[in-house]
Amino acid sequence: MLDKNALQQLSQLKTQIVESKDQGDGEVRGSQRRFGFVRLDDGRDVFLAPDDMQRVFPGDRVRINVLTDDKGKFKAELEKLLDSPLDCFTGRYVVRGQGHFIEPDLPRFNKLLFIPPSQRKKCSEGDFLYCQVAQHPFKDGKSQVKVLENIGSPDNPGIEGKYTQRKFKLPKDWPKDSSIGDDLNAANRSDLRDIPFVTIDSAETRDIDDALWAQANDSGWTLYIAVADPGAFIAPGSPLDRAALQRANTVYLPGFTQTMLPNPVSQGSCSLVANEDRAAIVCRVQVGKDGAISDIQFSEAMIQSRAKLSYHDVNADLHGDMDLGQTCLKDLYAASLALRQYRSEHHIVMPEQADFHFQLNEQRRIESITKIERNDAHRLVEECMLAANRSAALWLADSPALYVSHAGLREDRYDNVRAVIAKEIPNLADCQFESLSGYKTLIQACEHSESALPLRSIFARMLQPGELSVEAKPHFGLGLECYTTFTSPLRKYSDLLVQRCIRAKLNNTTPTLPNEAELAALQDAIRNGRQASKQMEQWLQYQYLARNTTDTVYEARIAHVNGGGFTVELLDTGISGFVEARTIPEKLSFDADTLRLFNDKQSFQLEQLVRVKTSELDDFQRKLMFLLVA
Repeated sequence: MLDKNALQQLSQLKTQIVESKDQGDGEVRGSQRRFGFVRLDDGRDVFLAPDDMQRVFPGDRVRINVLTDDKGKFKAELEKLLDSPLDCFTGRYVVRGQGHFIEPDLPRFNKLLFIPPSQRKKCSEGDFLYCQVAQHPFKDGKSQVKVLENIGSPDNPGIEGKYTQRKFKLPKDWPKDSSIGDDLNAANRSDLRDIPFVTIDSAETRDIDDALWAQANDSGWTLYIAVADPGAFIAPGSPLDRAALQRANTVYLPGFTQTMLPNPVSQGSCSLVANEDRAAIVCRVQVGKDGAISDIQFSEAMIQSRAKLSYHDVNADLHGDMDLGQTCLKDLYAASLALRQYRSEHHIVMPEQADFHFQLNEQRRIESITKIERNDAHRLVEECMLAANRSAALWLADSPALYVSHAGLREDRYDNVRAVIAKEIPNLADCQFESLSGYKTLIQACEHSESALPLRSIFARMLQPGELSVEAKPHFGLGLECYTTFTSPLRKYSDLLVQRCIRAKLNNTTPTLPNEAELAALQDAIRNGRQASKQMEQWLQYQYLARNTTDTVYEARIAHVNGGGFTVELLDTGISGFVEARTIPEKLSFDADTLRLFNDKQSFQLEQLVRVKTSELDDFQRKLMFLLVA
């Protein structure tokens, strides 16, 4: 038996051995192949061999020993599982010989998880499932799942929408008490029902957020923007308000809409339908002949729209091809042109992008895709909404409020930006693009540059994402000192919050703003909805593309470039896929400054037009690979 001193010495030796190891905690990252990596908290990426990758899930927190091989490369040795956030997920039922598995629909997750016989129930191969991890593989590399729901067969009409709703946990049910009460602010409302407002939207739109009217005067135009006021009926913290907060946004899925508010509210009692009295938050501004905005006023009002107009018809009216009998359209159009001109001279006008309309068949899959170019009616409404939102940010600047900020270029790309400026716009070598004024100078210089490179597109790929903030911060993307949005309160919870801030200032009260955690949760919910919409669109788009032969050649433009290849967008349908650099003869080099792949014979740059054909397509995994066609 060891004496006390010997035991103490062994304990000290064990401690010394542990302390001498290069250990670290980090997160498991998957790859397209069987191996993976551990991103340590100190920033290192450590290789995780296939056998060890079988014992963990991407996203797991682990403790590893960092070993160094004979080539000096780091290799991970798993020491301990610290946390595994993977719980419930969706996927596809697959059979491999005698084994039954689920193929998880998770990013960079390329392993099958075992479904034991007791859990197979009446599932058939190919069915879409909702499962829960029942056994983690850390101990022996063997995992098991529990089937919670068979979402349905891939042949079921509309299965894509049902699956997407389950995958992204989009709320399906409304609280029992989701009705709205009386107008909470009726006594404070101005009566503006004598103003002949009109609404301009897509012909099929029923949740109408905004109505417009303008009239020319000696100084320019008086512009009114009336916005639906659901907050007049929905008390903060009420069951319906909490449900709207959970949803965060209306999510538009092809053939299915996940609304932020119940249809009787968003399409009925609060929608600015024609010839009905409606509660509204009204922004009144003076638009100068040069497009400058002044005399900003807000009010709680009662309005009545005179007509529901479509973009198509308004555009025809503006160009003399139709007479809608609405005299305000001429003044609205003139005011919008002045507003746009002012923004182009003093702020930043973002490049326009076409929209794509999906025509669905009885199976709720895409029958055809129509490209819709923006017209002057779209621009008219856009300028009026921007004017209202810009005005709200300025008007609220001295009061508690919620804002939309955009911090500009990513700090880790500053050196790349400087390198491009030095070579392509040398007269801006001293440009302080980190500031709002410097960034505006840079973008305006791009517009007038004779460089052969698509400078604006290059810098656009180096921007930070926008975010919500309780502080008035610059919005670099629009070139504004501050910005917010309140014009879509039937569809965006953040806009409903901003309306409450406007109401609070009008009534000399203090609004309740979200704290840091609540704001982060709201932004996460918004991102989740956007991702759901994008993934379902891709799924249906790839199904649509799969109907064509692999020899079909498509015209496309390069939308993004990295060291591994480039993403292309098909011109006629907007469908995006990837061209791998390794499929192109002769090795390509990547220029991280200009986002360009090149060799001695050819180069591939943002916005460049190319011809491609399909090489690999998996609609469920949303994987689409293209090959270049000469």
